[in-house]
Amino acid sequence: MKKEILNRVKKANYCFVWCVLDSYDVGYYFKTSKTEVLFYVRKYIKNNSNLENLSNAVILRDDGDLYIN
Repeated sequence: MKKEILNRVKKANYCFVWCVLDSYDVGYYFKTSKTEVLFYVRKYIKNNSNLENLSNAVILRDDGDLYIN
C-alpha cells in the first residue's frame, strides 16, 4: 500500500490539498508541489502503521491531478 500511495503522488500532474486552519474547515483546495506532498506523505508513513486512511485521502483523478483530503 505504501508504494501505491507514493506512486499516485509521483504520477500526478498537479497536487492539491484540502485546507483546515485552527480546526476550521476553510472549504478550499490549495495547489502545492509534489516535493511538499512527498515529504509529508513519507513522514506520515514513517509514523503510522495503518495506511488505509491515508490511502483513502490521497486521490489521483482521471485528469492526472492529485487531491488530498
